[in-house]
Amino acid sequence: MLIKNLTKFSLILGLILFASCSEDDTLDNGGNEEEMNSTAVYITDSPVDDGEVDAIFITVADVMINGESIEGFNKTTIEISSLTKGRTELLGELDLEAGTASDITLTLSETDSSGNGPGNYVMTSGGAKEEITTATEINISDEAEIFADAQNELILDFDLRKSLKQDGGTYSFVSESQLENNIRAVNKADTGFVTGSVDNTSEANGEVVVAYAYQEGSFDESESSANSEGINFSNAVSSSAVSDSNGEFEIHFLEEGDYELHFASYSDIDDDGKLEFSGMVEASTASSLDLSGFTVDANSEVNLQITFTGLLGL
Repeated sequence: MLIKNLTKFSLILGLILFASCSEDDTLDNGGNEEEMNSTAVYITDSPVDDGEVDAIFITVADVMINGESIEGFNKTTIEISSLTKGRTELLGELDLEAGTASDITLTLSETDSSGNGPGNYVMTSGGAKEEITTATEINISDEAEIFADAQNELILDFDLRKSLKQDGGTYSFVSESQLENNIRAVNKADTGFVTGSVDNTSEANGEVVVAYAYQEGSFDESESSANSEGINFSNAVSSSAVSDSNGEFEIHFLEEGDYELHFASYSDIDDDGKLEFSGMVEASTASSLDLSGFTVDANSEVNLQITFTGLLGL
């Protein structure tokens, strides 16, 4: 009788333990399991407003997101200064958990993809190859959303205009903390873009005109002055040179939100072969949109028809 009761007890206990384990497995493998989705990682750039620079190359040795490296990634040398106006270069793909990509690291190499040095350099208009001195590891402080049920295209916007500085004939990236803050990370699905056409660029009285996009309310006149790293308009989200041939410009990968647009004119004022800031350009638009505050929606284009009326303060 005792043996029979013990057998029944053992059976009941076994069923309870089995049910408990099954419940835990369901939670671990179903209810709490993070959804994974393939994410393509691209790199892009905003234009450089330095007349002495013909091209800029960086060599990427590794890309790590949320602790995972892009599988099978090979060291790649990229002419990053050519990746403007929405152009991108695919770095690779990896599976990421739905949520936030907030731990993004770019590792740069001291040698190029062929094993020759330097790995990161500027080609000047005179044909010289000038090394860029830089830290090899860049921990990007920005973050982007990763969706569980949509195609994810993670864009890393290097923005060399804010990231590269020159001291005499020497080129280097800005300080590590500045560089980490200057590189944007966005999911393309969260972004829109601005295009525009200026009908009278000559009124800017400059050799080069640059359009700067700021988050609404964030622009200040002090932006035209160089910061501690020697960078003008350092808080602009992104920028685009206005074409001197047709007056067109494009600013891509702006996260959904409210923006304002400002134009700056540059000329070689002292005939030293370098472009200097010569003034802010007064601009208006024929549409109902206000350059001091307009909305960019995801997956949409804002088109602006713009007229210049001269330099502000003149």
